[in-house]
Amino acid sequence: MKIIKPVLLVFFLFLTTVFFAQQTVIKDITYKITPESDSIKLDLYLPENQLFKKNPVVVFIHGGAWAQGDKNHDSIYYMRALRDTLRTRGYAVASINYRLVDKKTHLPAPVIDCKDAVRWMHAHAEDYNFDTENIGLWGGSAGAHLSLLIGYTNDDFAIGNQELQAYSSKVNYIVNNFGPTDLNKVLKTKASPFTKLVYKCFLPQLYNIREKLIIAMTSYDIKTDKKKAIEIAKAYSPMEFVTEDAVPTLIMHGTKDFVVPFKESKKLKKALDQNHIENTFVKVKKGDHGFNNISKDKLDELIAKTVEFIEHYKME
Repeated sequence: MKIIKPVLLVFFLFLTTVFFAQQTVIKDITYKITPESDSIKLDLYLPENQLFKKNPVVVFIHGGAWAQGDKNHDSIYYMRALRDTLRTRGYAVASINYRLVDKKTHLPAPVIDCKDAVRWMHAHAEDYNFDTENIGLWGGSAGAHLSLLIGYTNDDFAIGNQELQAYSSKVNYIVNNFGPTDLNKVLKTKASPFTKLVYKCFLPQLYNIREKLIIAMTSYDIKTDKKKAIEIAKAYSPMEFVTEDAVPTLIMHGTKDFVVPFKESKKLKKALDQNHIENTFVKVKKGDHGFNNISKDKLDELIAKTVEFIEHYKME
């Protein structure tokens, strides 16, 4: 027995080491603690194929109108398939949560969290073999808005967790899937009485959501504090930060998107061109918000174009 026990112990330690060495999906990593003492978590999907000396990273930011949704996107084919394709190409994918807006939580809370997530990637590069020279952002809808805002702003914008402040929030590129670029346009904070009447009569549910979302996003009621609500919405609109320092951007937007107007992306494309920022604009013909009405074959084409864009901007 004196001989067997040490042998079993060594064997157990060997199996444990092998298990963790082969663990490629790590769920619910806390990347920050909020001032309210809440843990904000991310899921880390490490590369399935180790093709690079260090792992390039794609940070995925989920959508959900800033008020719902989470980091788990397994049920959505497009997002799951793109994530898995990137992993086979040697990329790590980090899917993050962030504080959702509500009666108590408003902008810039979700922006600060997403900035801190990128800073966390830099802070923990040695732990997970991250390549800090190759970090990109990918977001859908509200997540794309946050991706654009984080990618187009500098390290002094939306400073959050004290332990992460010393680290960079720099990224190399952004993949923008149907993201809002002008919050005042999307939230219709400047809508005329006629426009509001049309919404109230024909889209009452959307009208009510708009009212509540403006308060949740800005902390101001559009009925009583319209000017302040507009100011906050403008302050956190990516279009306000498109300069010659912006990063290369892939824009994908459906032409039949009735949630985030297609022209939001057209205006972003124009602004990027004017500032000589490399960009690719993929118009998804008849695509709705979320590409839910697009065939699997078409989605596979979009995935291929996205991977091609990401690999093009990977720094050697």
